[in-house]
Amino acid sequence: MLRYIHFAAFAVGVLITVSMNSARAQNIETVAMKKMANSQAQLAATDRQKKMLADAEELLAKAQQLKVAVDQTRKDELSIEVIRQADEIEKLAKSVKNRMRQ
Repeated sequence: MLRYIHFAAFAVGVLITVSMNSARAQNIETVAMKKMANSQAQLAATDRQKKMLADAEELLAKAQQLKVAVDQTRKDELSIEVIRQADEIEKLAKSVKNRMRQ
């Protein structure tokens, strides 16, 4: 009977140690997962910022090209090319706006 009590006490001690180590391991894993997610979020934010900057520069260039094209047209006519350029600018502006919302 004494052997059984010693064995039971040993088994409980092992279970407590295993569960504590398991909890520690889960905590370490959780911290590592949070760090990895944070790192990925930072990379995504940096990538999004670079894309917004590139799109904004492209938007500026296209707007300047549109101004030159509009300045070359007469007041009574509007070319299809100018309309196409304006549509491209609108799409690009929406793209930049959507990236800013993310």
